[in-house]
Amino acid sequence: MRYIIITAIIFMIAFVIKIDLTEGTIPLASFEQPTSNQKCEKEFTIKTIPVITEMGDSPQSLFAAYPSEVEVPNAERLARFYQLNPHLQKQAMVPGELIKIPVYVNVYNNCSKQ
Repeated sequence: MRYIIITAIIFMIAFVIKIDLTEGTIPLASFEQPTSNQKCEKEFTIKTIPVITEMGDSPQSLFAAYPSEVEVPNAERLARFYQLNPHLQKQAMVPGELIKIPVYVNVYNNCSKQ
């Protein structure tokens, strides 16, 4: 009977040591001052680039020639393109025409304390 009790005590001590070494008890103690959470979100601004079109240009070819820093879905960029150039919704691009290309640019230092 003594061997069973001693074995149970040894297993309990080993279990407590294992839990203490893997999960730790010191990180659970709060020794440092609470810090304010900072919420950092990706922000961007839309810059327009004036371009004179050439023969064979399309919105997709111009987007490839003038890429954005921010990954934006092609449909959103195309919608912004037609907002900047509403005359192109019902007609094709004419060579020599001045149009505006939307380019999305990152905004840095956009972290604010919450």
